[in-house]
Amino acid sequence: EYEKGLIESKTGWSDEEILSKVGHRVTTLGSRGVRIEKAGEPVIEVGVPEEETKADPTGVGDAFRAGFLSGLAWGVGLERAAQVGCMLATLVIETVGTQEYTLRRTHFMDRFTKAYGHEAAAEVQQHLA
Repeated sequence: EYEKGLIESKTGWSDEEILSKVGHRVTTLGSRGVRIEKAGEPVIEVGVPEEETKADPTGVGDAFRAGFLSGLAWGVGLERAAQVGCMLATLVIETVGTQEYTLRRTHFMDRFTKAYGHEAAAEVQQHLA
């Protein structure tokens, strides 16, 4: 959200002008998740999975981007890719340090299923095999 406001203030462009220039805009909202916008299309909002603990926010944004971009590379839609990003970000915030987390497929998928449901998990699971 900070960067969104900064871009608007530095360029002087309206929200609509920015969207017309970038195609899609992904705005991370911290503990509220993420919002994805494209001119003329409905806004996509994805919440974050429930945290088991909040240990360290360092690296959470990078983790979201890594998960989101991985989802896009797999060919899943924007909403599903954002869910993957939010799940990875949640696992990172539960760990002290930027890359000290351990990513275990079963744990990731269990948490992902709890947060986003069986249909979403089945779609993601086929790309993790």
